[in-house]
Amino acid sequence: MASRYTFGDSDLAVRRMDLVAQVFEPTSRALLAAAVPAGVDVALDLGCGPGHTTRLLAAVARPRRTVGVDGSERYLAHARAATADHRVDYICHDVTALPLPGAPVDAIYARLLLAHLPDPLGLVERWRSQLRPGGVLVLDDVEDIDPPAGVLRDYEQLVVALVAAEGGPMYAGRLLAPLGGRCVEVHVEVALAARIFGMNLASWRDDALARGLADADHLDDVADRLAALADSGTDADGGTHGDTDIDADGGVGGHGDDGDPAGTGDDGDDRAGAGVAAARPTVRWVLRQVVCPA
Repeated sequence: MASRYTFGDSDLAVRRMDLVAQVFEPTSRALLAAAVPAGVDVALDLGCGPGHTTRLLAAVARPRRTVGVDGSERYLAHARAATADHRVDYICHDVTALPLPGAPVDAIYARLLLAHLPDPLGLVERWRSQLRPGGVLVLDDVEDIDPPAGVLRDYEQLVVALVAAEGGPMYAGRLLAPLGGRCVEVHVEVALAARIFGMNLASWRDDALARGLADADHLDDVADRLAALADSGTDADGGTHGDTDIDADGGVGGHGDDGDPAGTGDDGDDRAGAGVAAARPTVRWVLRQVVCPA
């Protein structure tokens, strides 16, 4: 990317991404299965990080060639080490710089990326220009995060302020609403959410201090309370027990020419899974999923 990723690319950040991949895999898998035609020639995964989404794209859509694109060589080293599929490549490239590698391509996927980049709608139009006729751009970004009151909400207020200070819209999904699409909900148990948040806080603590967003005592207090909450319910394997609640079809269906992946023609405010009650306290993530034709 043109600017440094707010959440870093350290080994700790890679471990956090491992947990994030577990949390969002079901909804992302359903979206890709519905949106990307099987067996296309070339598909790009923008902002691929350590490669979880790239491998998922390759497994679900089975393009002839899948290319993960990221600006971090550290992340790409992890991605290459974890990928055995010869149909998958990784390229270091700024996702805001055109042309994208291999363009024009048949499919482009970007998950949780636009929150870290300025002008999401402008970027969407630029990325669409990199598609072949009949191609699709698939977007999967945060519309909202709704933690319960307490340390999880304290953390969320901090991270939203930090992302904004670095030029990104944390809730980029809201800015994509004019494109239609559909929102899906993912419910994550508070202990697992606290673990993810704590790992993230450790990555950007110094940046928050440098920007004057909080003092050291407050950041340390949030970190300590997150650690206590994570320890209160973490499974032995370190965080595979989070509930992921979605509707039966993952919240997506066939897409139409209006970029609405559910084909509903509505304004994108449908909340798939909104009626699902989590059995235990959770943090509710809302993701906007949009499919844009070339």
